[in-house]
Amino acid sequence: MRILHVWDQAGVACILAKHHRRQGHDVRIAKRAGYDPFGILQFYGEPLLDMDGKAFLKLVTKEAGNYDLVHVHSLYKVVPDLRKKYRDLRIVLHYHGSEVRGKQGDPLRAEAESKADAILGSTEDLKGYVNNMTYVPNPVDTEHFTPCPDPDGRAFTIRTTRGDSQWVLDYLKKNSIDIPVDVIDRETNPIQYSEVPAFLKQYGTYVDIKYIDGTLLEAMSKTGLESLACGLQVLDYQLKYAKGLPKENSPEVAACRVMDVYNSIA
Repeated sequence: MRILHVWDQAGVACILAKHHRRQGHDVRIAKRAGYDPFGILQFYGEPLLDMDGKAFLKLVTKEAGNYDLVHVHSLYKVVPDLRKKYRDLRIVLHYHGSEVRGKQGDPLRAEAESKADAILGSTEDLKGYVNNMTYVPNPVDTEHFTPCPDPDGRAFTIRTTRGDSQWVLDYLKKNSIDIPVDVIDRETNPIQYSEVPAFLKQYGTYVDIKYIDGTLLEAMSKTGLESLACGLQVLDYQLKYAKGLPKENSPEVAACRVMDVYNSIA
């Protein structure tokens, strides 16, 4: 099968491509230069396209006809154009979170969903925002994120642009969880993907609690899953500790689930 991934979020397209290529499929990822601050595509040897947004969408729409299936990550606005030009092209629309949470009623998104053959979501909570969504758990590259035999006892959390790390610290204190937590600002000091496992293994606990736009995020983050793969324990939004990467997040299982979706719309 010839597969074109349009964009990538948190390395999901890269990991799927890695494993689908091993199964003999021809896979390409199209993403613009300047949108890979953590060096994820660079790590996987995927080229980036140095062009503006308009030229990128034009190129993707033109080249989609050379593929059996197009897997669109987050950029739902491209789906209607793809369907208009290619009536029989298989199109998968894959949501990863911020593009749908709290954003109901978008007519462009509704049109895109009506034109897609399948709609995937990377976390289960997205079912509350998207109709007819198939939940496909985020894959973690377990060849890159390997267990640490004796992780350090310290804890850390990550501050994001839209998140509130002080709320997280206050939330822990309010619930009688009295542990020192390092706050990492990945926006001003991004950690390269190649270095993330070594960074994670400096700690023993990841506090995976996000409070975004006034709402507690009820899903484990990609960093949380990567922390589990490295042997850390993760304190989740339910204030429960998790340990060990779930089998459903292994790259082999995720790649097979996605391929099953591809085959179901053949």
